[in-house]
Amino acid sequence: MRLVILLALVLAFTLPLAATAQGAERTSCPNGMEYVAVPQTEAALRALPRLNDGLNAVPAPYTVQELITLGNEIDANDDGFFCLKEVSNLRGESFKSWGYFYGARDNDTGAS
Repeated sequence: MRLVILLALVLAFTLPLAATAQGAERTSCPNGMEYVAVPQTEAALRALPRLNDGLNAVPAPYTVQELITLGNEIDANDDGFFCLKEVSNLRGESFKSWGYFYGARDNDTGAS
């Protein structure tokens, strides 16, 4: 269920951005998003503070393998990078509701 929520969050960020690209190749992240190497190890995942907190939570909202698999799926152009942004529910409860998650999209909306 938690993975479904994370996937829905990713789609919420990806679809509007893909629509605005109008087929133009983009190799950088939009404003407010950080260009990050797709984590392939637990140590790399733990370097991202929200993911580290999620992995330490009891119960954890995801596993290391789920995050690695999801990161590779988001990296549609297979260049090893994607864009991340801390997300908020915009109601003053950001950490409580979204403290373990990032919005994510590929760094190239022209990728198929």
